[in-house]
Amino acid sequence: MEHILNLEQVKKYYGGGNSGNITKAVDGISMYVDKGEFVAIMGASGSGKTTLLNCISTIDTVTSGHITVNNQDITKIKDKDFADFRRENLGSFFKISTF
Repeated sequence: MEHILNLEQVKKYYGGGNSGNITKAVDGISMYVDKGEFVAIMGASGSGKTTLLNCISTIDTVTSGHITVNNQDITKIKDKDFADFRRENLGSFFKISTF
């Protein structure tokens, strides 16, 4: 099968600097998704689900590691090219629940 999404040791850390406090929002995730697969990302509140999706969708950048979408390493895309990449490769949907 063809991998349409591939994550290799993806890390996203916040903080550091003068305070020395580092929050490991995503800490070394590796996975792949094959063409035609449906994938759900589940976890407890604060476990890094949204951060991971933001990195995959180029809303946020990774601290280290590589994310490949359609054989293109998105961790190497320049800021000015993100909009073109999103338009040509990504689609999103949002579910809004009302109680």
